[in-house]
Amino acid sequence: MTQVIACTTQEGIVLATDSLATWFDPIGGMRHFNLKKILRLGSHAAMVSAGMGIGVEMGLAFQRFLQGESVEGIEEMARFAMPFFTDLYGKHLRREGVENPSSQGMARDPEECSPLSGVYLILAGYSFKNRHQPYHLHLLGNEEDGISIKIYPTSHIILIPRSLSMERKLETLCKGGSSLNGILSLCKSFLKKRSDDEEVGPPFYFATITSAGFREIMEKEVGG
Repeated sequence: MTQVIACTTQEGIVLATDSLATWFDPIGGMRHFNLKKILRLGSHAAMVSAGMGIGVEMGLAFQRFLQGESVEGIEEMARFAMPFFTDLYGKHLRREGVENPSSQGMARDPEECSPLSGVYLILAGYSFKNRHQPYHLHLLGNEEDGISIKIYPTSHIILIPRSLSMERKLETLCKGGSSLNGILSLCKSFLKKRSDDEEVGPPFYFATITSAGFREIMEKEVGG
């Protein structure tokens, strides 16, 4: 499974994830390994993947594409993202012979978890054009038919899987004008608590995006 947190404030964007990933061996046995799920896309942008492990591979491919095209702005990245990921994901499914991809990596608690399943990608970045709303989050995922990628409507807080209690805590901090450090501390505490679940585990990864750019933050730098 994956636990992903993305949150925008007046000060910037906070990203946080665990690193535990799952794969199945040829006889169906479940195996766990560690995987970094936050990818820097440019000086002021990043991507976080959740769900199926192909998300990280898709992110790396998108990272290379953006570098080749010299794309920096989050608006332009978002414009390229849907057709790029739809094409890549479709090729992956055809290569694997999969028609209806499973919901690997997504928990199913009816109170806490989103019904979304499959592969999910969060684009986060700073806008060089929109000074009134400079921090943007975009959530992309596969359609129910398992073939195409769509952009989901979202707020300034995204958790995958969802946790309504954590969303409320983040909302309270944001409305109260908390610093990014305060939000990072809450994210770290939440990830530690979630790691009691065998499908979420350390090391945890954190990053911020502000007007100064993308910054990856070591776990030991985060309080909580």
